[in-house]
Amino acid sequence: MKISDKTRTFAGGCVIVLAGAVTYANSLSGPLLFDDQSAILDNPHIRHLRPLVESLAPSHSGVLASRPIVNFSFAINYAIGGLSVRGYHIGNVILHILCALLLFGIIGLTLRTPRVRDRLAPAADGIALASALIWMVHPLQTEAVDYVTQRTELMMGMFYLLTLFCAIRAAASRASSRWHAAAIVSCLLGMGCKESMVTAPVVVVLYDRIFLFDSMRDAWRRRKGLYAGLTLGWLEFAALLTSRANTVGFGSGVSAWTYLLNQAQMIVQYLKLTFWPRELVLDYGPARGLVLMDVLPHGILMVALLTLTGIALVLKPTAGFLGAWFFITLAPSSSFVPIVTEVGAERRMYLPLAAVVVLAVIGAYLGLQRAGVTRRSLQMRGAVAALALVVVALAYTTALRNREYASSVTLLQTSVDRWPHGRAHVNLAAVLKEQGKIDEAIAHLRVALPDNPQAQYVLGSDLYDVGRFDEATRELQAFIERINGYPGSTYQSVVARNLLALSLAQQGKRAQAVDEFRAALRLDPGNAGLHGNLAFILLQQNDFEGARQHYEAYLTGQAGSAFVLTNLGMALQALGRIDEAKERFRQALAVDPKYVEARIRLDRASRQ
Repeated sequence: MKISDKTRTFAGGCVIVLAGAVTYANSLSGPLLFDDQSAILDNPHIRHLRPLVESLAPSHSGVLASRPIVNFSFAINYAIGGLSVRGYHIGNVILHILCALLLFGIIGLTLRTPRVRDRLAPAADGIALASALIWMVHPLQTEAVDYVTQRTELMMGMFYLLTLFCAIRAAASRASSRWHAAAIVSCLLGMGCKESMVTAPVVVVLYDRIFLFDSMRDAWRRRKGLYAGLTLGWLEFAALLTSRANTVGFGSGVSAWTYLLNQAQMIVQYLKLTFWPRELVLDYGPARGLVLMDVLPHGILMVALLTLTGIALVLKPTAGFLGAWFFITLAPSSSFVPIVTEVGAERRMYLPLAAVVVLAVIGAYLGLQRAGVTRRSLQMRGAVAALALVVVALAYTTALRNREYASSVTLLQTSVDRWPHGRAHVNLAAVLKEQGKIDEAIAHLRVALPDNPQAQYVLGSDLYDVGRFDEATRELQAFIERINGYPGSTYQSVVARNLLALSLAQQGKRAQAVDEFRAALRLDPGNAGLHGNLAFILLQQNDFEGARQHYEAYLTGQAGSAFVLTNLGMALQALGRIDEAKERFRQALAVDPKYVEARIRLDRASRQ
């Protein structure tokens, strides 16, 4: 009995859903990690769905800045299950499966277009299913799925694929206007998920020219309404981009050339992981100061691939589209526009991976076809069995990677082991310190010192916390010298000098501590904390007038604690300003009626 196309499509969809659910079943209890703290735990904008103006307005300084649609999706999660982590993971897995279903549909529709159907239409369902399955269970996708905040990638990918799917359906539907409207709405929603959506209109136009229309003039005549609607997304993109922190762009501190050299290395790494997905890494660190000779082989490979893509677009456009898809979808994050926070991320391959997978699957099918292998032959059955083994092996490797996301220590340890750099050691040290493993944390910080200046400050801070003040002093002094003169280092210098002064004071070196406080105040004269700390040291040195001045400066524009008000009263009392001292003691008791020192001092001042 012949199976209908609808039945095969439905069966293929069921296989995709089942495979996705099984592959990511062990990821649902993974903890919230790193950026999840600000995106979910500390995000007041997801605590309610209404008014929409708030649930669609994430903080401008958070990881969801300029990504209102993702923020709203977290609000939906919160409305259903509060902060239960399982619900957020289920949401990510569902989004990933939906993306795989859309990819399955796009490939199936494409293989039935006039340009390729003569050779590929008979196997369209099989190629589409194989490609979607491999793409979905591939370990490279784990960061986007397992790391809850990277829902930004999943939702952008879903709307990207949905935009293209609707555009394709519109070309063959009598209700084309409805499909056009759906594509435009999807594009606009995608722009509110992640900036990488900006290339979607370009891909739709390129797809139309290669697969659906004989010329751009014909495409424009038939689809100008669609194209105009899609370009509205660029206006939305520009508006949302203004609300994002300055971590992207040419003013971010990394040159375009340096970033481009780093990307040559990273893209080769992505391709390596595509075909051998082991040793996956969460954090590839910031861009390194590379020169051309450091990445010459990688650069040659990238130029060769770009050249082949250009040639294919002219001579074999249907194959060239896959190369173009790879580079276009990767370009926003992996070209010459610097992203200062990270030089690479495996989630950036979420959409580009589809091109590589489809090319490999179609290449394998055409190879079998040229070899004379028929659909019902024993060789074809062996090929199908091999494909099943590939899918199972990839799914198993993904399940193993899911387990690494079950612990922040394990996850960070894999980064340190597989792609070591200073920031990875610093991040691992922070988690180890939270677990009370301070000696292990300090060891990782020392390893991080050569290529991460911030590690020196964190090391000094940790040594201070455990009472190793002489070591803390050395590290903090070295940190201050290290960042001296660096643009934007004022804040770090102030914080480090404050901690250095406190460390010196703990060692009884009060005069040196005063010098450090004064040096910090020259950089930040209005810093209340510095004034308060300096005042306390001066009070211990019996410099009552100095203590009074700095406590008064501390209290400028803010309420004081009982401790601060009492100390200020003590300085005033020593200066003979008894009435003012008594007033400060009364203020301290108003803040904390049980503060004994203020009560005793007030009684003495009253008798005096």
